[in-house]
Amino acid sequence: MTRRYLVIGAGGVGAALAAGLVGAGLPVVLVSRGRTYDAIAAHGLHFTHEGMTRVLDVAVVGSPDELTLRPDDVLLLAVKSQDAPAALAQWARHPVDGGGIAGAVLPIVTLQNGLDAERVALRHFDTVVSGTTLIAAQHLEPGEVTVRNGPKLGQIILGAFPSAELAVGAARLVPEVAADLRRAQWLIHEADDPRRWKAWKTLAASTFPVEVLAGTPEELDRVRERVRDEAREVLAAAGYDFADPAELSYDVAQARPSQSPAAPVGLSTWQSFARGSGSETDYLTGEIVLQARLLGIPAPASTAVRRALAEAAAAGEGPGVRRARDILDGLAAAVPA
Repeated sequence: MTRRYLVIGAGGVGAALAAGLVGAGLPVVLVSRGRTYDAIAAHGLHFTHEGMTRVLDVAVVGSPDELTLRPDDVLLLAVKSQDAPAALAQWARHPVDGGGIAGAVLPIVTLQNGLDAERVALRHFDTVVSGTTLIAAQHLEPGEVTVRNGPKLGQIILGAFPSAELAVGAARLVPEVAADLRRAQWLIHEADDPRRWKAWKTLAASTFPVEVLAGTPEELDRVRERVRDEAREVLAAAGYDFADPAELSYDVAQARPSQSPAAPVGLSTWQSFARGSGSETDYLTGEIVLQARLLGIPAPASTAVRRALAEAAAAGEGPGVRRARDILDGLAAAVPA
């Protein structure tokens, strides 16, 4: 059976998924909204990979109301973590042709950073597949995405959530989705317990917000080191086991990011602030703060970074306004003499 893929979100991950699926000749619909939808609807999605830019020939819609969902559809959720709860609730209640609603009939693949999306998805969907993505994508202008990995588009670790043992129906779907995404030029690792990979990626992603701060390389490295150390300690205390990249079943060199001079200054969090499109920090560094509070243990650096970026987002600030030096001074002042 040839499945149709509905890619929800047209940022870096969503655009790369759509591009690969179109290239593989697989049925795909791209779902976008706001300025990005307006740009794609008017001018197409401009996608650049390995120095070549093309306008994707892909169907695009602005909401599920514009679609008739089919029993063979697979939903690929590629929105940012902060947008996932609303998107999951909206899509889950949409009717499927032939009977039932999407949450009961269709599988969803969650592709968010952090530890929250899968848990929220299980509230709404019977069949949840967890995806941990690794991609160097630039998305600064609506409808324009550049992927710097090559020759493959990126890496995804896929697994039935919460595990193959506990989600048998989702586990049966994973090999089929994995095969299609490999045809779509992604490196895919099938994991029996995707929670370990989510914890591994969350450890790395906890430091992404630091790039939004202003400071010398030394100051940023000091804040990054404090946050990373806290994240490792807190997640381990919360019972999370970290996967080892040596377990990956593919050659990561097939999706190495290029060192293009046109590469963005920062990663996805920096780009979100540059676009003024919201902040994922509460699901990255903020996840460490949440876990620490649940355990009653301190996480002062993570707390300070999360608060600084929450204030920056509320003020509509771009990158480079809040200072790493202020965070370091605050941490030093809080240490008893």
